Amino acid sequence: MTSGTIRTLGWWSAVLLAGLALVVTPVVASAGMQPLSTGVGLDSRQPHPEYPLKLVFALKGGAFLADVNVSIFDTSGKEVAQLHSPGPWLFVDLPAGTYKVVAKRVNGDLSTAMLHLTGDGQQVLTLTWKGAS
Repeated sequence: MTSGTIRTLGWWSAVLLAGLALVVTPVVASAGMQPLSTGVGLDSRQPHPEYPLKLVFALKGGAFLADVNVSIFDTSGKEVAQLHSPGPWLFVDLPAGTYKVVAKRVNGDLSTAMLHLTGDGQQVLTLTWKGAS
């Protein structure tokens, strides 16, 4: 390999690592636990009651969806979390309050909902889309 090839590979490696960090790490982290994305198979179907919010992504017909980007805003419109969920369940640690949740599929389709967390147990919010998966 030439030194130019090695420099190019090094640059692409840095870009890849930076991209992976964005997928795994929330842009704005809450003060508590890191978000947790899971599947729905028997081996990953755990309730995780320590998280006050469970987001579920699905088609209106019932099929689960994965690979969803989520933005959560407080009542002033400030984005408090920007997350990526590779699985159809996303557990998020947020303080009690009112939030707007915007979820975006890979194809660009949005699902939006308002949510009021009371701080009293886990709340489940299912975001749905119509159409084919």
